[in-house]
Amino acid sequence: MPTERLVDVAAKIHDRCRVCGSGDLVRFLDLGTTPLANSYLRRDQLAEPEPAVELALQMCPRCGLSQLTRVVDRDAMFRDYLYVSSTSATFREHCAELAATAARVAGAGPGDLVLDIASNDGFLLSCFRSLGVRVVGVDPALNLAADATARGIPTIADYWSVPVANDLVAGHGRPRVVTATNVVAHVDDLHEFVRALDVALAPEGIFVLEVPYLLDFVEQDEFDTAYHEHLSYLGVRPLRAIFAEHGYVIFDVQHFPDIHGGTIRVFAARTGRRQPGASVEAALAREAAFGIADPRVYVSFGERVRRNMDELVRTVRGIRAKGGEVWAYGASAKGNTLMNFARLRAADVPVAIDDNPKKWGLYTPGAHMRIAGPAELRDSPADHLLLLAWNFEREIVRRSRDAGYRGAFIRPVPTVSVFS
Repeated sequence: MPTERLVDVAAKIHDRCRVCGSGDLVRFLDLGTTPLANSYLRRDQLAEPEPAVELALQMCPRCGLSQLTRVVDRDAMFRDYLYVSSTSATFREHCAELAATAARVAGAGPGDLVLDIASNDGFLLSCFRSLGVRVVGVDPALNLAADATARGIPTIADYWSVPVANDLVAGHGRPRVVTATNVVAHVDDLHEFVRALDVALAPEGIFVLEVPYLLDFVEQDEFDTAYHEHLSYLGVRPLRAIFAEHGYVIFDVQHFPDIHGGTIRVFAARTGRRQPGASVEAALAREAAFGIADPRVYVSFGERVRRNMDELVRTVRGIRAKGGEVWAYGASAKGNTLMNFARLRAADVPVAIDDNPKKWGLYTPGAHMRIAGPAELRDSPADHLLLLAWNFEREIVRRSRDAGYRGAFIRPVPTVSVFS
């Protein structure tokens, strides 16, 4: 995108580790100045300059946390939110399993309360509710909180904080289970987040969080899961450090390599209430062997990513040079990061198919791909589909075939490959 099409957004410079406070941070991947990944456009906005912010990563050699160099005002990203977690069947099944597991581990039953922080459309809480427990959500997206409340999932439309925790306890009681899926990485002040957790959680309660796993991010070259919402890239080591500072212990770790490109589920409780299991030491040992605090690991990762994106550009433009047509599947935040870093535009990939009707008729930030529903695939001129939501590859391939698409697919991560 020509630089004159971008306008800088005010963003806080982040130069100290948000876990341990170290100022010795090592920059390892610069993805350029890019639009906010979820700032979708109407057709009449395409000629207007787009707000954009530096998107670059740095790591802390002291505790092993990776983090962005800039922090964007959270209202610009979260108050009106189009991502709906229950769109994917794969993730719906994962939520049902998470609810059953968390309730069993906590010993939660009728009358107990479950809180979900950043509860999105309330789907995870609906899985808990089906188990007979009381539920409440907190989410800053005004549109999603209203939708969830209307469907019987009471949701507080706000950011998680100590004052919100106090109000929640006063109105609902103290939850036996608190969950937070794909939100801890979005939080600038992690210490405030854990302090608020401590205010709310029942004495015997458990906290269950899920985050994309740093090791998968690096080992599988999943650079496109970096965007302005994702302030931190987490492993067990930095999580253990911040929990310990606030009187909590991690007692179990589970790894789900097929969820969001690799996810860890971390169970925590107040120190003395639970004892760390073997899974915790195994995860820490794996991270030590990986080199979670070694800058060289991350610099090498950045070099691989740049080479792979060069190959993707050659592949897409090579197909078009031979008369082919490339569309995309997945108008996702990760897809927007990938398209903007690779400098691919609507001239290269004009349409992005997406399963979320809230996005249909809009255009992607930066690349300006038109977003359409899967039904358009039947009569599409496309003979290649670029899998921007590659973390749901099997589901996307099945849906594409069901919609009548008969062409090939391009997998962009961890290395470019074309398959049918």
